[in-house]
Amino acid sequence: MSDFRWRDSPDTIARLVNADKIQTMASQQVLLKPNEACAMIVDGRIGDILTETLLKNMAGGFSRWIGDKMGVTANDRRLLFAMTGPMDYWIPFESQIANGEKAKGFANLRLRMNLEDIPKLLNYFANNDPVLTRKGLIGVIGSEVNARVVMPCLAACSTAADLRTASFLERFEMTAESEMRNILSNLGFTLLKAFPITNPTDMELVERHRAAVQAKTATNEVNTEAQLTHYAQTEALTLARIEMETNVAKARARGQVTVELESELKELRAQEAKWEAEVNYKRGKMEIRVDEADAKSKRAMDMFEQVQAKKAARIASQQDFQSQRMESQNQFQKEMLEMAAQHGALSPEVIQEMLKQQTAQKVVDGTGVESRNNLPKVCSCGTTLQPGWKACPTCGSPIV
Repeated sequence: MSDFRWRDSPDTIARLVNADKIQTMASQQVLLKPNEACAMIVDGRIGDILTETLLKNMAGGFSRWIGDKMGVTANDRRLLFAMTGPMDYWIPFESQIANGEKAKGFANLRLRMNLEDIPKLLNYFANNDPVLTRKGLIGVIGSEVNARVVMPCLAACSTAADLRTASFLERFEMTAESEMRNILSNLGFTLLKAFPITNPTDMELVERHRAAVQAKTATNEVNTEAQLTHYAQTEALTLARIEMETNVAKARARGQVTVELESELKELRAQEAKWEAEVNYKRGKMEIRVDEADAKSKRAMDMFEQVQAKKAARIASQQDFQSQRMESQNQFQKEMLEMAAQHGALSPEVIQEMLKQQTAQKVVDGTGVESRNNLPKVCSCGTTLQPGWKACPTCGSPIV
């Protein structure tokens, strides 16, 4: 058993098959899809219409050949296959609108076929080939679509702009539905949708060209302005670059002078730092020496003060001792004179001897005072003064 294919191209709409003409040793079967249907025509009568099924023993085979020889099968068996799903048909047209402009395009008709309307295709196959294609159906209904639908609808449009309106599309669909109902019903088709696709008219092409020229002109103007702006920017950049280079050159010249000045300044600062370091070093040494001298002077003053204090204490004790000795001596001489007077021994010789002794004692005491006057002098700052100095070498005070 082999499969029979009734549709070889997507443009095939329907096919009328004479099953008696199919004579093969293997029986034929056909698989009908959901959008395919088959009407049985046996001995001139329309039988069942099948879809979505598998037709077995449709034609051919040894048993059917024996039946034909014995005359037990039907004399005429035909199978009418058809597509029931929606299909689009593009019908070209060329007409003119009210202002005389030509309009070209396509009228799109979306048609479908009901199961009960499939036998109506026999009206077409009665005078045409047993295969109905998309082109064949367009040839049948094309002239009527142009005459009944396209031309009246286009004539109602005053300008090309009316072809692009929704009202024109609606009027076209209503006209197609009313005017094409008769012929489509005779062929078994039902109109689902109709709409035109119109090519640009000559005036629209002119307007398009005008718009393109205007756009190109505007583009050229914009390009020209952009180019001029670019030139202006280039000029500004060039001037800025020249000015920058000039400023750079000036800056470099100033920089060289600045570098030289900075170099000299660095040398001066280095020399100044060196001198300052030397001054600080000498100042430090001097301060150290001054501190040492101050320490020595302070130590000497302390020692001198100690010596002077001891000397003053010694002189004070000597003076007290001499005073006491003089008083005791005077008292003794007074008592001796009183005693000599009492005994009548007071004579000029005695008085003269006592005066000599007193004078000798004063001479001895005066020698002590002279020795005290010959001591070295000390300045108020604590420096020991030598004979012949007129000023203190430490504080500079004059020596009286």
